[in-house]
Amino acid sequence: MPMLTRATLADELRRLGVPERGLLLVHSSFRALGPVDGGPEAVVGALLDAMGPAGTVMAPTFTTNLIDPYTWPVPPEERERARILADIPYFDPTTSRPHKMGIIAEALWRTPGTLRSAHPVTSWAARGTLAEALLKDQPLDDPEGRDGPVGRAWQRDAWVLLLGVEHDADTTVHLAESLLEMPHLEILPDRYPSRDARGARVWLPVRKTTKCSDGFLGLGPHLDTAGVVRRGPTGACQSQLVRSRDVVRVAANLLRRQPTALLCADPDCVHCPASRRVLAAWRAPTGTPEAPPA
Repeated sequence: MPMLTRATLADELRRLGVPERGLLLVHSSFRALGPVDGGPEAVVGALLDAMGPAGTVMAPTFTTNLIDPYTWPVPPEERERARILADIPYFDPTTSRPHKMGIIAEALWRTPGTLRSAHPVTSWAARGTLAEALLKDQPLDDPEGRDGPVGRAWQRDAWVLLLGVEHDADTTVHLAESLLEMPHLEILPDRYPSRDARGARVWLPVRKTTKCSDGFLGLGPHLDTAGVVRRGPTGACQSQLVRSRDVVRVAANLLRRQPTALLCADPDCVHCPASRRVLAAWRAPTGTPEAPPA
């Protein structure tokens, strides 16, 4: 397999339709690309080259390892949980490494000139002309909602790039859930360590917490039916490009008809069985969430 270069990847991204001077939310797998000359930093460079100096690139830098482990995929026993709680550090946007977001997202965060939001659980990194406007004052209690980075990107007609990954990595689907005020977002809240006015360690909840996204794979066929997905080769893998507004529109329409359509089927999932019970009696509001005109 030939080594992928920064220049070749930038050309492939342009052919895929990545818009120069646009706004791009990137979810990625470095491994899926195959060997890359220059590593993840070269991938970040290719993204920035494709977008141009007037563009903005944004990626998730979540730190879900810094929360109460009672909602981890495999929650620890109570004694182990107490030990973990005592050892979890406070979030610091300058030093806390992203957790399971991939090394491309981490490389973007480490790129000089990149900004990072201050949310203690679901922060984002962005570089470009819109970075500050997207990241400032991310709401603590609805971090993936209308006024968070993903919501602000949606309002600015952003594109979502799935670079070697699928929609189970697509945070914009959580925005659709938030805009519909789906009640399962408010169960099993993430809890993060903070300090009270006296400096004592306290654990605070995030009111709307994003849940398991394994079931988001089911959104793909609906987006394909809507004809809104662009696909093309990027290194050794296929990638997808879709407007944020189309993700929200198609997901919201699906969830309005079938509120549990994007929950996973794993009976041992920490989130989805509880979410299914909460959503059984829920009725969606009428109308599709609308962003301002582009």
